[in-house]
Amino acid sequence: MPVTAGVLGCGHSLPAQTRRNDDPVYDALDTRRNAQGVIESAVFRGLDRRRFLAPGERIETHMVTAAREALTRAGTGEDDIERLYGYVTVPEYATPNGLFQVHHLLGLPGDAMVVPVNGEYSNFLLGLVHAAEAVEAGRAGTSLVVVGANWTRHSDYTQGYSVSISDAAGAAVVGPSDRFVLVDHAFRTLSSQYHGLTLRHRFLTLNGLTFLPVNPDTGLPSMVYDMTRTGNEDLLGVVKDGLPVLVNALLDRNGVKGGQVSLITHQGSRLLMDHWSDRIGPAVHLDTLAEYGNMTLATYPVNLSHHFTTVDTEYVVIAAVGCGLHVTAVLLRV
Repeated sequence: MPVTAGVLGCGHSLPAQTRRNDDPVYDALDTRRNAQGVIESAVFRGLDRRRFLAPGERIETHMVTAAREALTRAGTGEDDIERLYGYVTVPEYATPNGLFQVHHLLGLPGDAMVVPVNGEYSNFLLGLVHAAEAVEAGRAGTSLVVVGANWTRHSDYTQGYSVSISDAAGAAVVGPSDRFVLVDHAFRTLSSQYHGLTLRHRFLTLNGLTFLPVNPDTGLPSMVYDMTRTGNEDLLGVVKDGLPVLVNALLDRNGVKGGQVSLITHQGSRLLMDHWSDRIGPAVHLDTLAEYGNMTLATYPVNLSHHFTTVDTEYVVIAAVGCGLHVTAVLLRV
């Protein structure tokens, strides 16, 4: 019989520091209406707490913690890992990615292939797909997928999206299994919107002063996330409606109804999440928006880990949105 690949165990880790809605960091928010008459920060609703790294704290440490929890839950040792997929965003270096540091800190075998996947925010889902395909093709046995986000250090706190951003790390072990089997996946690329969501070096303006953000640890210029007017339009247009279209097509292709699935999506705004729930009709929409905020690329493994032992539906659908522009979805059979 063909080998099926599934998620054997999950783990997650978040910094201890918490920001609430009245945190002074949000005092500089631009609350003017944009060209579409929308106040950007008002789109990001439903948040209460977000986690952020303390000075000197590194997201790789949380990735290691999440990975070890996933290994323990899977009953798998470090020596069993043949491939390490994932990504650190924002990385310390343009290359190599911090995933190599995670490999070192975990003590993974020297012959374990390290595969950085730079596809914000679908890094985790893309890692799952590649790991599962390697198992099914007989090219690898057990793989580890781990991602970490330190976006609070690379956000523009005058822009509305910043009210949602949170730091976190999540991981999953993938191997031969008949539980949480990766049944199918779907991907939609809208590359004409390439410039809408970017992470780059750029000048910021605050209180009438224009400056280049600097990394306090190195004294060097630091990259900052930017959601342009096009990005805002995409969020409220092609992403808002494109995600449920992709998910429903994936479900139809596999003969699955919305009421059979637990849904995990990007979680930046309750407004968007409610819209996606209405369009897909899942049995339950799993999230940690109020507690953990928008963890960007770590959102998906953290939520899978957080709810892993309590899922009581036949299927799980995880749907990610991301830069480029793209939407990704995977279907897991529980």
